[in-house]
Amino acid sequence: MFYLDIILAGIGTLLALVICVYNIIRKHRTPLNLVVSATALAFAGLCLFIVMRLVNGSVIPEGITGKAIIALQLLVATMIAFFAIIYPNLRVRQLAVAAAAGLAGFALAAVVMVADFASRGAANIAAAHPAVITVISLYLLAAAVIISARALMIENRAIRDDLVYLCTSMAFLFSLYLALSIYLPAVSGESRFATIGLIVPFSSMLVIISNAAVSIRDVDMKKFFSTAAYWIILSTILIAPSIAVVKYNTPAYFAEPVPSLGIALFLFAYLFLVFKYLSPRLENLFRREYRNLISLIDGLFSRQLSTAAKEKNIWGDFFNSLSEGIAETFGITGSYFYLYNRREKKFRLTHSYGNAISDSDIDVSSPVAALVSSYPGVLYRPIVYTSSEFIENRDAARDYFERNRIEVILPFLSPEQQVIGILSLGPLMGNRSYSKSMLSALDIYRLQFQQQLANAIMLEQVRATQVLEHDQMVVNTVKKKIIPATMSEAPGYRISSFYINNSPYGGDYFDSLRASDKSVLLFMSDSSYSGVESALLSLELYTVLHTPSKVMDAPDKILSTMNWVIATSRFTRKHASAYCALLASTGELTYSCASFNPMAIYNPRTDAFTVCETPGVPVGADKTSKYESKTTRLVPGSIGVIFSDGLVSAINQKGEAYSFDRAKEIIRAGRSKIPADIVRALYDDFKQFIQDKKQINDISLILFRYQ
Repeated sequence: MFYLDIILAGIGTLLALVICVYNIIRKHRTPLNLVVSATALAFAGLCLFIVMRLVNGSVIPEGITGKAIIALQLLVATMIAFFAIIYPNLRVRQLAVAAAAGLAGFALAAVVMVADFASRGAANIAAAHPAVITVISLYLLAAAVIISARALMIENRAIRDDLVYLCTSMAFLFSLYLALSIYLPAVSGESRFATIGLIVPFSSMLVIISNAAVSIRDVDMKKFFSTAAYWIILSTILIAPSIAVVKYNTPAYFAEPVPSLGIALFLFAYLFLVFKYLSPRLENLFRREYRNLISLIDGLFSRQLSTAAKEKNIWGDFFNSLSEGIAETFGITGSYFYLYNRREKKFRLTHSYGNAISDSDIDVSSPVAALVSSYPGVLYRPIVYTSSEFIENRDAARDYFERNRIEVILPFLSPEQQVIGILSLGPLMGNRSYSKSMLSALDIYRLQFQQQLANAIMLEQVRATQVLEHDQMVVNTVKKKIIPATMSEAPGYRISSFYINNSPYGGDYFDSLRASDKSVLLFMSDSSYSGVESALLSLELYTVLHTPSKVMDAPDKILSTMNWVIATSRFTRKHASAYCALLASTGELTYSCASFNPMAIYNPRTDAFTVCETPGVPVGADKTSKYESKTTRLVPGSIGVIFSDGLVSAINQKGEAYSFDRAKEIIRAGRSKIPADIVRALYDDFKQFIQDKKQINDISLILFRYQ
């Protein structure tokens, strides 16, 4: 047990320091993170003193070491109780209560350090000072009771489930600690498991409260414990047999032990089989709920309408099947779809499922419309009631929720960020609550439904203005709609571009948009030249790119989302090569490629070009494909260029292709110029090269310079 205690104490120290630093440097730090950081720091000191006691170091006297172990246990218990009092939403009154409640623990910890008694550590806390065991027990019990009481009182059932998981885990770990580290040594004198019973429960609790100390709306404790169970079981399956084979392969158990080579081959084969076959199945077992939800949504959008339905009213039947399908698929008692009517300036109820609803229309100036316009995401009734960000429209919107027995609202936005549709969902059958996994799945459903709805409305608008006389007019209309006249920029960057529309049958689409106050996103794609279908493909890419979503915060995630949307689309069976890059004001460049021309970066210090490329199939080619992103650091004066195939495939009257080496020389010569001047020089050189030769491919180029 000696070496195991040393190893566990070392791991506990390292883990506590990592948690401490992480909660201090995290971007959206809250008071909860500071409490977790302080708790982790106290536990790191506790583990260090345990190591000193175990190795019998002479640097610190035994008595001081023992008292420090007792005092730090008391501090950790006090800080955990402090966390429980202010969790999940900090209020001034809660902070005052937590501070007052913690005074006794802090004071007793100070008394322990200055008191004159001997102690050998955790195994003799009760003998060293009876008040210590009582206070530690009370603090740990209070933490579990407070979380439990809060779970009973909170209205948000999804958050309530998280609090139940947190309370249950706290109660179990605290019981384990008290039994092994305090009561068992005090009652029976059995102290072999005292160190394990101290380090393992407190380490586990630190990990749990660190995970919980994020936005209560974002944390999913059920998913956290499911993932933890998966890794615990997998680690046990991997490690336990391996240790047993090594430990028992001795003459004491075998007349002739297995040679080392045989042991190595056996362990290799065993670990390979576990990772190859058992690990994926075990992961699917623990993630089956979320996977099943996504699979159900995928199947919902894959349904095909009958020929008769297509001939009569494809959009009406299609959206009716989606609004009814989500209710039938997830066991929702009611589903009500409102579509925005521009003429009446109202959201009209066009499709409904389940019991009749009181509100057949929603005025654009109503609090419900204001609510969905201010928050383009899944609106869960308990969150709307309890979150401070909805306080302005909460009371008026409450009437709509209560009057119509609505639990969830899904707003659908146009590429211009205007609400074009609203889907209201009633309670789940069997009085079940909407779990965090289901709300996440509904957000993916919202994204796909929004893309379909935006495309349908845009096409209907095009038909209404009689632009769809033939394919070329559709393509040109879509191109004018989605290709920006000017490029968005971020601090530290100057960006310019040029575009030559050579093909009336589709082709290039490029764009830029601000990802945050200090970053800008660049995107370029090349679809096949197939008329309306190519235009629809570019339109779908545009819709996804301009749809605000928490799941799309990096180039690889954007391409993955586009890939899933295009692969499951009802409008086109085509795919497109694409490139996505995120430029941060710090000079950090993150990029991801989907079988597109790689970005070229010119470094003025080395006078050399670097290619920025990652592997990836075209978006829409394979729904299961994943994309990789890479990050590099730009030096001041760096110039980056993204271009489509039309630039390098252009030929002149002599049949010669325009080489990118020509573009490199122009960029190199213009290293001190602004991007607009470099782009003008590239455009003039290109036009001079091709002269009057007609080109069949679109030509797109984005050039930026890091200041």
